[in-house]
Amino acid sequence: MTVTKPVEPVHGSLSEAVYAAVHHRIVTGVYRPNQRLVETEIAAELGASRTPVREALVRLINDGLAVRSRHGLMVREFTLPEVREIYEVRAALEGYAARLAAERATPEALATLGETLQHHARTSLDEALDRAKVVETNADFHDAVLAAGGNTRMRGLATGNQSYFFNIEAAAVTSDEALVVALDEHQLIYEAIRDRDADKAEAIVRGHVMAGLKVIESFL
Repeated sequence: MTVTKPVEPVHGSLSEAVYAAVHHRIVTGVYRPNQRLVETEIAAELGASRTPVREALVRLINDGLAVRSRHGLMVREFTLPEVREIYEVRAALEGYAARLAAERATPEALATLGETLQHHARTSLDEALDRAKVVETNADFHDAVLAAGGNTRMRGLATGNQSYFFNIEAAAVTSDEALVVALDEHQLIYEAIRDRDADKAEAIVRGHVMAGLKVIESFL
């Protein structure tokens, strides 16, 4: 499973807060694909003026999450070929980040990666399975791999390529057994990075990401 955490971030400025809130609602499916994004309605929902909402919507267009149509501004619905392209890019970026992590991760980064994996394992194997928590800790692990790679620009590109609604929906349809398989793959990724096996780390991450695509293909 390769999804991003459904937790709305907190930002300092009003403009950033509005952007974060609307972005969060899109990637978690609160605002559905092809749903109209109306400035006045969003402003009322968030208790904000129209100016920061307008600014947020422009950013979301630039992010590729919103589009203009003859019906107005709408949440973008991705086609399956577009989703495949997104996952192919993710596999390339995150796979290479894992290679870099194996080559250059500091002891501190490895310790963080191990702790993150343990936290993810606890949520994935909990009898009272909380899928929202699994999604969050899954994303934490992927973020820790990116951080361990030590390439800030690559981490930014990879993170920006993860935030789509279909990732969250993939978690909802993933079986409990598949969650355990994903956890096992995370363990293998951690071990390859810890053992400085760059080829293995990259190969496992690439396969892991593309397995997530297969889940999405099953319901799109």
